[in-house]
Amino acid sequence: MPYLSRMEIEAIATRVVKAYQRMVEATGDVIQRICPEVLLQNLLGLNITYRTLSIDGSILGMTAFDQVSVQIYERKNPTYFYLDGRTVLIESALIAQDVNPGRLHFTLVHEASHHILKMLFPKEYVPGINHRRVYCCADSSILRSGKQADWEEWRVNTLTAAILMPLDLLMKHLKAVGLDQKIHMLNRVFAPKEYQAFAAVAENLSVSKSALSIRLEQLGLLARNDLKDPYALVRIEADEEELF
Repeated sequence: MPYLSRMEIEAIATRVVKAYQRMVEATGDVIQRICPEVLLQNLLGLNITYRTLSIDGSILGMTAFDQVSVQIYERKNPTYFYLDGRTVLIESALIAQDVNPGRLHFTLVHEASHHILKMLFPKEYVPGINHRRVYCCADSSILRSGKQADWEEWRVNTLTAAILMPLDLLMKHLKAVGLDQKIHMLNRVFAPKEYQAFAAVAENLSVSKSALSIRLEQLGLLARNDLKDPYALVRIEADEEELF
């Protein structure tokens, strides 16, 4: 793959979102969020299938550009599923009633983003010695390192976030809850009003709070992110006091 800057990835996402908007607006609907199922099936012509992809839940999605068999599980027993080059396999646990839909939506668009890049750069995905036949979306919370797997996955994740949370639509929702200015601190304990407004935006866009906070940081709209640790501010101040 050629090097793609963040700005170039944003430009690709803008093209995808505009195509999605034209398609949806042609039906008379008003766009409030990007619907991954509509994006995959109606715009990109991909099929979506739900199966158990791993025993430990570490694999959230799979796709491939060629015809290939992949291992899945039925009642914890290994079996095989035939990928035809136009199908996205999604972990069935992501559609459970108690699961945050944001994880499902990010996984769907993540796998779709592989296909988008393949369409834009077909020569770069010609089968060869280093050609990856199956593309997997892994749960980083289960991976031992917790680090980004490779440059390809970083690029796809960046494109996914830009498609699910395009700047114009994101600013519309932020303005609706009074967060159209830069958020100085995202903290549910020490800035509860801002946090509740932020949570409402995540729900309206149907994305996870984690994905939204990262997107806001990347756009320079969030100065301090205490989403994972709301008491980090107290510990930092205590440490500073101990120095004197």
